[in-house]
Amino acid sequence: MITVNSLSGGKTSSYIAAHYPADNEVFALVCMDDHNSNAGSKTFKIDKKVRQMVNDKLQKYCSDQHEFVCTAEDPITIKTMFDLEQYIGREIIWLRGPGFQQTTFGKSMLPNKQHRWCTSIFKIEPIFRFLYNWRSLPCKMRIGFRADEADRANTFKDTFIMNSHCEMHIDENNHFQQKSNAILTYPVTRSGYSYAIRKKEVAFRIGEFPLIEAGIVQADIQRYWQDKPVEFAADSNCQFCFWKHPMQLRNNFDIHPGIMHTAMVLEAMQGGTLHASLSMRDIKNIAPQLDLFKMRGGGCHGGYCTS
Repeated sequence: MITVNSLSGGKTSSYIAAHYPADNEVFALVCMDDHNSNAGSKTFKIDKKVRQMVNDKLQKYCSDQHEFVCTAEDPITIKTMFDLEQYIGREIIWLRGPGFQQTTFGKSMLPNKQHRWCTSIFKIEPIFRFLYNWRSLPCKMRIGFRADEADRANTFKDTFIMNSHCEMHIDENNHFQQKSNAILTYPVTRSGYSYAIRKKEVAFRIGEFPLIEAGIVQADIQRYWQDKPVEFAADSNCQFCFWKHPMQLRNNFDIHPGIMHTAMVLEAMQGGTLHASLSMRDIKNIAPQLDLFKMRGGGCHGGYCTS
């Protein structure tokens, strides 16, 4: 059974890569398809050279996806992963799913606390597909849960529900006759033909939490990276994530105006909001704070987080 380190670009998962070598070091980048998204970023500029470097990494296993344009994460995460690869001396496999605007999240709905499949679509599914197509399943996967957040291990999911095949049936009334050999069925009608997308649950991974076992807490992680040649984002993962505190989102408007304005446009187009109580426009109009103290970040509650 192969071992896999699931990396997010944050300090905790990078600590695992540095101390617990695996057969595969994998990183999934959240992509966006708007060329304006990374405009004005104050941490790292995604220029033509950087885009080419990222596309070269993604081409190896994600050539079926669109060309990389920009990311919903802090762009400095790109530099982090290149630096980390040099630091650990092993290849990091870069993966990606569809761009944000290619999914239902970008076209007809927004991710929120009721519809929080974004981590699965943009992070977990690309990793699953890579392992399913190119390696073997199940695997032993190390996740960056620290001892001071051990409760997060309780939401860990060891299976993945994947599309297996389509079944088509045409009768004289053009009605689809359902079958019961799959856990989920989605009847669809298109061009006069009826078919169903069948899904199955697959054994995905066996979770390993070395930091919990070793008693490693956030202070240990911060202490380790303070003098290492790897630069990290102050706020990791998607910059407009609905789990983040509104004051963190307001701060991100100053640091990454392109990304945050893209989120604001998506809200306006769909007539909804990402955050439960405030729109991105409302958050932009909040007076900025001098210090966010402990408001940084937002841990995913989907059971798949790779922070």
